[in-house]
Amino acid sequence: MGRSGGTGVATYVQSMQACLTQMGYHTQYLWDHDPDHDDQPSNTGWQRLIRLLRACLPFQVVNARRRLSSDPYPYLSDIYRIAHIHFQIWKRLLPLYSRQVPDIMFWTYPLPVIMKNTINIVTIHDLIPLTHPHLTGINPRRLNTQLTQLVARADVVLTVSETVRQQIQDILGVPADKVINLYQLAGVSDAERQQFTTAPVVAPAGSFICIGRVEKRKNIERLVDAHARSATDRPLVLLGPDGDDMPDFSPRTSRQHIIRVPWCSRLSLLRALANAHALVFPSLAEGFGLPIIEAMALGVPVITSRGGATEEIAGGAALLVDPYDTQDIAHAIRHLDHMKPETPEWEKLRQLGVKRSEDFTTLAQIERLHQFHAYLCKRFPGKVFPLP
Repeated sequence: MGRSGGTGVATYVQSMQACLTQMGYHTQYLWDHDPDHDDQPSNTGWQRLIRLLRACLPFQVVNARRRLSSDPYPYLSDIYRIAHIHFQIWKRLLPLYSRQVPDIMFWTYPLPVIMKNTINIVTIHDLIPLTHPHLTGINPRRLNTQLTQLVARADVVLTVSETVRQQIQDILGVPADKVINLYQLAGVSDAERQQFTTAPVVAPAGSFICIGRVEKRKNIERLVDAHARSATDRPLVLLGPDGDDMPDFSPRTSRQHIIRVPWCSRLSLLRALANAHALVFPSLAEGFGLPIIEAMALGVPVITSRGGATEEIAGGAALLVDPYDTQDIAHAIRHLDHMKPETPEWEKLRQLGVKRSEDFTTLAQIERLHQFHAYLCKRFPGKVFPLP
């Protein structure tokens, strides 16, 4: 939350905090730097030595720091990097003690750290480094060791799709009653709908658009190949930052038009998506797939991968393709390329998408959180109290 250029996890955190606040929870972030001054931990040689020495300690203590703009907030300098170094040294989770113990410590990402003397809820967004180790630069053995310890120590494990929930049970051996799928808030807010129409234009209307990191996991090379094979005159827009690897997205033919947009504002992204002919999202592995729901919420047809979380999140409202079959992707692009807006087939696809997106609105997410709160009250009687 304190870093520029937010990711899908940052979106998850923001939406979860907004829903919990609307329900009546008092929420705070555990900061690793001063958010009022954007005083992010430095990486000088002296700072790295201090970080190493602190990581050697058996535990850390969270303090409260006075904030200029609001009440005191939980703070522990550089805690997230220290936790990773502690795990590398000791091969165990870093315990945190707090002078003001929260009723619930909600870890929105699987870090090698645990809060003592409270309920720890840990979100695991995906297990891609374990299920598809060739698609990431993350060490699968180290991650498996960390996650195995984390799920054993956590009181509840959350995730964002039934696909990942089943993987957590099968791969990490978590009991079914301990891992809960809450999905997540996704789509486009009313305020965003009003504002994006005047945002700067970053892509031509009527394009095929792919949103996400430009990396191997997003299947960029097969997508570019398929776009060329389809012989469409519509540009393919690749909107998102560079990934850890650099797939070849150069045009395959002289007539193919590839547009690369490495960054734009959220509102410009939504304008590009709303004006697109279709979203093409043939990812090889996902834990959820935010662009699928964002496109559907805007009434934009979606092509996405058959199987896994993408098919689950699409919920029967998208054209599904084999992500490893370039010809299958090309056929779907060609099919949509010739489909005109407002025809019966187009309108049916649009309506199915809009209806599916309603499963991920604020109201739908709050309803799931109320059910989760009832689960917590039953699982931890006397520790979790009814909301006002």
